[in-house]
Amino acid sequence: MVLYFGFLRDVDVGNLLETYNLLSELLQKAISALQNQTHGIIILDTVVSYSRMFARLAMGLDKQPQLIAHLTTKSNSSAGGGGGGGGGDDSGPRETLPERAANTIRYAFVACLNDRTGSSSTGLSPTGAPEGKRRGIYTLANLCLKILFACRKTRGAAQIFENIFVQSPPLSAYPKAQRCMYLYYLGRFLWANGHAYRAQKALQKAFDECHSQCLQQRRLILIFLIAANMVCGRLPSQQLFNRPEAAGLRERFGPLCKYIAQGNIVGFRRHLDIGSEHYAWFSGYRLDLQLRNRCEVFVWRSICRKTFILYGDPGNPEARKAPTFDLKDVLAIFRWQETIYATPPGATQPDNYIDPDFVGMVDEPTGEDALDLPDMNNIHSKMTALIHQGLLGGYISFSREKFAIQGAKLKGALAAGFPNAWKTIEARADAEVPGWKLETSAPIHAGGVVRLSGVRPVGLS
Repeated sequence: MVLYFGFLRDVDVGNLLETYNLLSELLQKAISALQNQTHGIIILDTVVSYSRMFARLAMGLDKQPQLIAHLTTKSNSSAGGGGGGGGGDDSGPRETLPERAANTIRYAFVACLNDRTGSSSTGLSPTGAPEGKRRGIYTLANLCLKILFACRKTRGAAQIFENIFVQSPPLSAYPKAQRCMYLYYLGRFLWANGHAYRAQKALQKAFDECHSQCLQQRRLILIFLIAANMVCGRLPSQQLFNRPEAAGLRERFGPLCKYIAQGNIVGFRRHLDIGSEHYAWFSGYRLDLQLRNRCEVFVWRSICRKTFILYGDPGNPEARKAPTFDLKDVLAIFRWQETIYATPPGATQPDNYIDPDFVGMVDEPTGEDALDLPDMNNIHSKMTALIHQGLLGGYISFSREKFAIQGAKLKGALAAGFPNAWKTIEARADAEVPGWKLETSAPIHAGGVVRLSGVRPVGLS
């Protein structure tokens, strides 16, 4: 209380950095009180309120670097002030103000997570509501996640998700607003770490939980949800683009969907290239690399599908002759598109610029040789990757340089050779989403007794 009244006396809202330091000290004292096993619950709401102010202040200072420039200068001078390299501080980069705020709030989060008061070991009351300090788990976790994602320090979020998955009551016991916010950040974290299917599950639930009138929040969730679904082979529909929260997204994602369906490598890559008018938008949301690297396989698949439709042999099921298409045709299409992609828009020839100092060299490549065009080995590699991922159904005949479709007699050539990409990926994916606590599990404490009296040897039924 003394520190609180001192804060009210000394705070100067015009000096944000000094306010940050005073609030940091006050919050740390409040968290120390929160950690009291008996009476800590009394100050939970106060800690949550201070944490919200602290998080907002930290992110605000991070957006105004001129206010903290002297801190950066001081840390740099102390790191390099040893002279001759012998006395410098090699402890690594300094902790930023948002990171410091997130770490401070994390102590409150851990205190709530480790609370063992209440009538049940699960942390839930008979009505299914969180008991004691566990009421603050997701509120404080969301504040930490908001800070970490705002300053792009998402590695620190991994421990939060892991702790919640192991120790927290189920997410369904908490208010909808907390569920929606938590699943949004969980989906973004999974997306950033390459788990697109798990990300779309979390983001889909967050989108469903988000109130229909919260258009800004729904739009933010939808941007990542569309990207995650595209990587999983499910393209957005026109009805989705007609939603009010999807305003402006048709111009961003619509051309990509068209290029994937057409098998248009040139259009697909140029839409995400650095020189594209859309690049800054995709890059701002950290979508460009994953969309380009992981959606291009669907463009390859469309090229194979169109090659079969236009030039393939439908086969004869009665004569046990499988439908096939020639890999030489696929190679020709890839080489043609790569040549166009290497040609700047508006030019008629590829850009084969050679520095004047190297003109006239004997081994100087010219024409198509100057381009890194695919060969048959590249086509074999791409086709093998598609088969391995279940996006093509069949096998490669290396002696004839053809692809043969299997199962055409039962399903038809197109359905057997080019199965639904989304259903294929969904069938192979793990249904569990790490970090998303769906049900209550009995906690296992260190030093607990594990009874093995009924255990049988492995391998015996």
